[in-house]
Amino acid sequence: MEPKLRVENLSVWYQRQPALKHVTLSVEEGEVLALIGPSGCGKSTFLRTLNRLSEEQVGVRVTGSILLGDLDIHQPQVDVTQIRRRIGMVFQAPNPFPFSIFDNVAYGPRLQGAADPAALRKIVEQSLRQAALWDEVRGKLRRPALALSGGQQQRLCIARALAVNPEVLLMDEPTASLDPLSTAKIEELVGALRGQYTIVMVTHNLRQAARVSDRTAFFLDGTLVEVGPTRQIFTAPQDSRTEQYLTGRFES
Repeated sequence: MEPKLRVENLSVWYQRQPALKHVTLSVEEGEVLALIGPSGCGKSTFLRTLNRLSEEQVGVRVTGSILLGDLDIHQPQVDVTQIRRRIGMVFQAPNPFPFSIFDNVAYGPRLQGAADPAALRKIVEQSLRQAALWDEVRGKLRRPALALSGGQQQRLCIARALAVNPEVLLMDEPTASLDPLSTAKIEELVGALRGQYTIVMVTHNLRQAARVSDRTAFFLDGTLVEVGPTRQIFTAPQDSRTEQYLTGRFES
């Protein structure tokens, strides 16, 4: 089976400062891939480059290729909007729109032309169920999304991303601003979505990476040091720098 994403010789510069250096990495369909490494090592840049968000910043230059299936997402004829539909993004801080709960989830489908009220209700319910939020909000869909708790807002943002039926879901430290209970719910959700979606998640929480991911990639100074099955990375890393990082003996 072909990988869902293939990244080949990817480099990213901010002005003249390299952020990523010649990264080659494949992401298998249906897996959860965790990206770990110290702050500033390039993992969030890597994540944002996967759906062309990095290039929105002034002075950013990207070389190499990213293939979604057999589509090179940097080809001139590629519609960036469609790429971001197929590769969704959930950010570190919850960012619901200042609309109702219903309208947040229905936003993407409406942009794609969905107008039938019954069809929209079905999409909204299905997406909220997938995000493990339906039972908490089913009688409150017309209430403001901003009235939800932080953890509920983050799950709403996940539901909003799922509503357009993406193939890949990118998650940039999705539990960094949440309490332990909300963090546990997000981790359970990632486990439930495994296999249905290809998930790439940045996390600074090593225990979280060990709990939720199938494979783990360790980044350092803009380079990919190693990638492998999570159990192997955490118990028998191949590179001494990975071992030093995981055991807290790493000097940045």
